Amino acid sequence: MPSPQVDAVVTHHRDSFRSGVGRFNELLAERLGVPLVGIRKLLSAGCVRPLLSFKVSELGAAELAALETLVETRPFPWELFLHVYEGRDLEAGLVAGASRVHCGNHEIFEQVSRLNPSSQILWSPGLILDERPFAETDVSVFSFGMAHKIRTDLFQRLRRLLDASGCSYAVYVSAANHETTRMKDAHLIFDEMHEIFPASLFFLGNLSDVAVFNYLRSSTFFATFFMGGVRANNGSVAAAMEKGAVVITNLDEHSPPELVHMGNVIDIERCEELPLDAEMLEQISSRATETGRERGWDRLVARLAQPPA
Repeated sequence: MPSPQVDAVVTHHRDSFRSGVGRFNELLAERLGVPLVGIRKLLSAGCVRPLLSFKVSELGAAELAALETLVETRPFPWELFLHVYEGRDLEAGLVAGASRVHCGNHEIFEQVSRLNPSSQILWSPGLILDERPFAETDVSVFSFGMAHKIRTDLFQRLRRLLDASGCSYAVYVSAANHETTRMKDAHLIFDEMHEIFPASLFFLGNLSDVAVFNYLRSSTFFATFFMGGVRANNGSVAAAMEKGAVVITNLDEHSPPELVHMGNVIDIERCEELPLDAEMLEQISSRATETGRERGWDRLVARLAQPPA
């Protein structure tokens, strides 16, 4: 365990959604009761004895420059948690200059103990903290898509409809993050979703196709909402309808005309009460599958292959 003098955990990944090391550092700093500091701010953060915890191979130019300055000037003592050791010059300098080196596994210890006798073997505990079981509920809602496109205002309306149904429910969300999207924006949206569904929301991360397929089959509803309304090229709605999901979305004048409220989809902005009758849900599902087939790959390829008029 790091010594009591450690006053900060220094990390590269500030986004625990994308990095196991980032998540480890986040939890470690929380348990040590010290701040989490980015490498770029290390030399100006006023640290007295920080614990450096990152993979040098993942660092950018600015982070590397800050650490090279640290090794050259040694303005304060530091401790080091090694998740991997690849023998780079900077890694060797960080190890040699550290007051203590905490090795994440035995292989790392064998590599660095000769460089610094104050080395010890540690480990990484499990990073799973949300241990809520998926309880059986009357209604389940599944959603997948890009995180930054989640319409939290319409999920607010869905929450009111779910509450009014008098049924128990759970909301399962799988969301990916576009490479051009700021992670801060995605975090804010997830925070809003947790405020809307404080006890019934389960974030599933970025699921595989087969996992999405099975959630579409097993959930009562599939919900996704768009700025304006659903469009003919919204792949998530197309996938859900093809698999027979009962889709709750929002329609406008530019939505495909074949999407009909309470026919093959549910328009959240026109819905006053969620349909829960099994026969009605089956009818919507069946019509959704038919519509999905009409808008499937075979029809698209056939249209593309048609000669120009």
